[in-house]
Amino acid sequence: MPAVEKVGSPESEVYMNIFVMRHGQAAPEVSEDALRPLTKQGRNEVSLMARWLAPQVAQFDLVLVSPYVRAQQTWQQLSKVFIGLQVETCDLITPTCDADIAASLILAYGDKFSNGNILVISHMPLVGYLVESLCAGMMAPIFVTSGIAKITVNEGAGGIFAWLEGPHNIQALHKPTFQALRQLG
Repeated sequence: MPAVEKVGSPESEVYMNIFVMRHGQAAPEVSEDALRPLTKQGRNEVSLMARWLAPQVAQFDLVLVSPYVRAQQTWQQLSKVFIGLQVETCDLITPTCDADIAASLILAYGDKFSNGNILVISHMPLVGYLVESLCAGMMAPIFVTSGIAKITVNEGAGGIFAWLEGPHNIQALHKPTFQALRQLG
């Protein structure tokens, strides 16, 4: 279990950390949207984001993954770096699903995974609307492919938006790693 981090007032303890991730870059054309696989660049960007996030998160207590191929492949890439104690394919986090229902589902897991880390791998526009639904007063951000947002949920309070990062921001900081990943394919 991760250490409880203090946010805001001394009485405010983190109930759970929710990481919302958009899948990696996917192939543009396939017969069905759900079947689009990750591209080589998509795999590289997911790997870069995993290596960037690893020092901040030891493991994910719960991973919810869209059933779409590109989201499943994104988790496959991430699982080379992270342990997911419980991994579930979730039909309620596909691109056109209702963000409020998805947010309610995620928050319902809070009792089971209190003080834990939850990763949600989904799609635009849902990932943006999910952040908006979880964080009162926040407008839906735009996620680049492989972008990850962190939301802390305090016990008895709503979600607090911590950050949103993508491979283009991280790439400059980890240029040698990114170039090595590109060469590996």
